Amino acid sequence: MNILILRTMANVMKLSTYNLQEVGLAKALVRLGHRCDILYYTDKKQDSRQVIPFDGDKSITILWAHGKNVVYEGVFPCLPKILKDYDIIQVSEYIGINSLYLNARHQDKTVNYQGPYYSPFNKKDNLRAAVLDRVFLPFCHKKNMVVGCKSVLAAQYLKDKGIEDVTTLGVGIDLGNLQLPEGELPPFVKDLKANKGDSKYLLYIGRMEPRRNVLFLLEAAKKAMDEDPRVKLVLVGRGEEDYLCECRQRMQELGISDRVLYAPQVDQKYMQELYRCCDVFLLPTRYEIFGMVLLEAMYFGIPVLTTYNGGSATLIEDGKNGFVADKLDPEVWAKTICRILGDEDLALTVAENAHRTVAENYTWDALAPKFIELYTRRLQGRPDIRKKDGEEVYRT
Repeated sequence: MNILILRTMANVMKLSTYNLQEVGLAKALVRLGHRCDILYYTDKKQDSRQVIPFDGDKSITILWAHGKNVVYEGVFPCLPKILKDYDIIQVSEYIGINSLYLNARHQDKTVNYQGPYYSPFNKKDNLRAAVLDRVFLPFCHKKNMVVGCKSVLAAQYLKDKGIEDVTTLGVGIDLGNLQLPEGELPPFVKDLKANKGDSKYLLYIGRMEPRRNVLFLLEAAKKAMDEDPRVKLVLVGRGEEDYLCECRQRMQELGISDRVLYAPQVDQKYMQELYRCCDVFLLPTRYEIFGMVLLEAMYFGIPVLTTYNGGSATLIEDGKNGFVADKLDPEVWAKTICRILGDEDLALTVAENAHRTVAENYTWDALAPKFIELYTRRLQGRPDIRKKDGEEVYRT
């Protein structure tokens, strides 16, 4: 099968970044014996190709396509010419300029891979979706669309719009990028490990922003610190200076500045050591399409506490392989944190289950056959319908 993965966002991707989902999936598809290329946006004047070798004898090709930025989406003049080279075009999200074109003109080879879902926090995306649904979705022949989703929340979101052939696939990690680097660790990680002693590290990784609710995290950490003097909070991530100043001011007001360890960035190749020297991973996000940090933390065997979001709804069984808090209540979060830190058997069991969940089900190599099933269904020209008690039931 010849497959093209089309990322529609009009920003230039950095291949050195670990969390390039398209690259991880493409490698896994090639390992199954298929050809898989990736089309990325470039602001350069000319199109170009870049071959990425891996596994010694395999490769994927990046098509750097010159495009125009139209409402943050790349519009690619080259796209009509290259479609004939592929059996399947995987395009991100269910609606947009590229999705509209492909589902209207080339639906027989088009598969969507949807991440976003409805959230009250996401007012701008909700408004955009409402407009696009009215104007464009009728032209996409939605009853004949084939869509894979990153989460169960995204799947339900699309089913509510009348898109019937919807499959929850999830998101994977690329184990090939998790090898420990040679050489010395960066000072921040090295100091964390060297000075840990009997400290218990709570870890947050991600952008420092209101969506991720870092100010709430400080409140919860403060209450956990009051209960357990061993607790320290490790924050890794960049953010707007105004929000960072607000966070620093709140730390001072709470009296925890000396127990918060902050780094704006740690290179991805050192993340394994960072995760493994911490005790609980916290993600109090208001909205998360999936959350690669959840996958990483779970894979490296750290108990995770997070909100109900796309990733947690798909990955986590509360109390078994992680913890999901119903609401953002500092008392509840602190109580759960202290419960994890105070019960070694519970922490170990949850951590082992978390690792097993990701290692067995959410690597790109584990997910690739499910993508192939989706592509095959598209090529067969039929939705995945099975009969139950005489009624049609669609895969979810």
